[in-house]
Amino acid sequence: MLTMTKKNKLLDEIEQYLTMASSENREILETLFRNIKEKHNGKHRSYLSALMQVKGTVLENGNYEIRIPIQPLIHNPLGMVHGGIIASVIDISMGSIVHRSIPDGYATVTTELKINYLKPGLGKELICVASILHKGNSLCVCEARVYNDEESLVAIGTGSFFVLKPRTS
Repeated sequence: MLTMTKKNKLLDEIEQYLTMASSENREILETLFRNIKEKHNGKHRSYLSALMQVKGTVLENGNYEIRIPIQPLIHNPLGMVHGGIIASVIDISMGSIVHRSIPDGYATVTTELKINYLKPGLGKELICVASILHKGNSLCVCEARVYNDEESLVAIGTGSFFVLKPRTS
């Protein structure tokens, strides 16, 4: 729990930072704060999904799509989406489709992830579509494709996911 002294110190640090921060840094801080609040309020299951502003949808064909806005928070020093963010988008989309295909109480973990980066992550948003290639009792294999908002293919990934059975007491 945050003591009043720590809370005041944090507020002072934030206030001091805001007086010298660039407009871009203030926007990023505002985005971070808003996304942390969304995670706290249950809109996202993880802080990473909240920070990337992940929006997921099950498509009519059963595939799973996530979209994230391209913003300075996820840029690398070259001004394009960081490769680790693209890897996370692929992992989240594939993990989400597998999770939706297993019984309640079960969980999944990534056991392997392979990514081919084809083009820089540029534009307004990234769209990742995942599908299940193989579903076994304990292992699922998926594929995901990442596009930019101009429908240009940015990356392709495959992954394996281990299905964890519920713990018994």
